[in-house]
Amino acid sequence: MTLAKRDKIAPVSIFFLLYISRMVVSLTSIQSVTTGLMKTDILVSIVLSMACVLVLSVPVIYCIKKHKSPLDIKWLGLLYSLYFIFIASVNISRFSYFASTILNPDSRAWLFCVVVAACAFYGAYLGIEGLSRFSAFVFALLVLAVGTALAFNIKNFEPVNLHPAITNDTQTVLKNVAFITSGTPEIAAYLCLSKKVNGCANRSFARSICMSFLTIFLLFLVLIGVMGDGASLQSFPLYTLFQLAKTGIFQRIDVLYISFWIMGIFVKAVLFIYCASISFKPMKNRTKCAAGAVLAAIASIIFTQFVQIGEAPIWVYAVPFLVFCVIIPVLCLAFKKRNLGDELVEKF
Repeated sequence: MTLAKRDKIAPVSIFFLLYISRMVVSLTSIQSVTTGLMKTDILVSIVLSMACVLVLSVPVIYCIKKHKSPLDIKWLGLLYSLYFIFIASVNISRFSYFASTILNPDSRAWLFCVVVAACAFYGAYLGIEGLSRFSAFVFALLVLAVGTALAFNIKNFEPVNLHPAITNDTQTVLKNVAFITSGTPEIAAYLCLSKKVNGCANRSFARSICMSFLTIFLLFLVLIGVMGDGASLQSFPLYTLFQLAKTGIFQRIDVLYISFWIMGIFVKAVLFIYCASISFKPMKNRTKCAAGAVLAAIASIIFTQFVQIGEAPIWVYAVPFLVFCVIIPVLCLAFKKRNLGDELVEKF
C-alpha cells in the first residue's frame, strides 16, 4: 500500500470493501453472530436478513441522493465516529479470540488487539485509495478460498443432514434474523464513504450486500450438509469446514481461511477507523486515525478480557445498528436541509 493523493475510489471499490467487510462477520465465533442450533432454518434467517438489510438501507440511499447526510452535523459526526470505533473494536476482539484460541493458544488475546489496531492506524492514515487497491487482492483471495472450500467439500455433502428443515422455534429464527441484520454496519459505512466515490455507487452497494449474503448462504448450506448436528458443537464451524476440505495433495485448505481472516480483519479495521476519522471534522487526519486506533485497541482489549465471547445480549449490537443505520438517516431525511455545496460539486 502506498500513500494515496486523490483520496477517491471507483464504485467497484465500494463493492470490494463492503463485501469483504460483511463476509468477515461470518468467520467469527458462531456464538457471537447466531443463536440456537446450527440447522437448516439458519438459511431462512440469512435470506430474511438480506431482505431486511436492503429495506433498511433505503433511508441511507435517499440521504445520499438528497444530500442530507447526518455527517454534515458536527455532533452527529462525532457520534458516528464513536460508532465506527465500536464496530472496529468488536471485530478486532473477535479476531483476537480466534487467534489466541486456535492459531496460537499460548499467546495473549490483548497482544493481537494491539497489533491489529496498530496496523489499522497505518492503513487508515494512508487513505481510502490505497485500501481500495488492496481490497481487490483480498477479494480475489476470498473468491479462491470460498470456491475451494465448496468444491472440495462436495464429496462430504450429505443431503440427509439438511433434515428436518425447521428445528429452532420461531422466536429463535427471528432472533437470528436480528443478529445477522445488526451485523451489517456497512450501511453506515456506505453513508460515510459516499462522498469518496467517483460517481454513483448505489448499485455497487446493493450488489455487495446481496453477494455477501449469497456467499454466506452457500457456505452455511454446505456447512450444515457436511457437518450436520456437529456444526452446533464447533466454535468456528467454517474453520472446521475448511479443515475438512482435503483432496489429493491439498491437505491444508484451512490456510486459505486463516489468510482471509487476517487480511479481512485488516481491511475491516482500516475501513472503520478511516470512517471514524473522516466523520469527525476537527483535528488533523493523522491525529484522528491514531486516536481511533488507540480507542479501538482499548475497547477490544476490554471486550476480550471482560466480556465472554457470545454472551453479549443482542441489544448491544441491534440498538446502535438501528440508531445509526436507520433512525438518524430517517430523521435527517425528514428535518435536515439539503447540503447545497454537495449539489454544486455533483453538478460540476
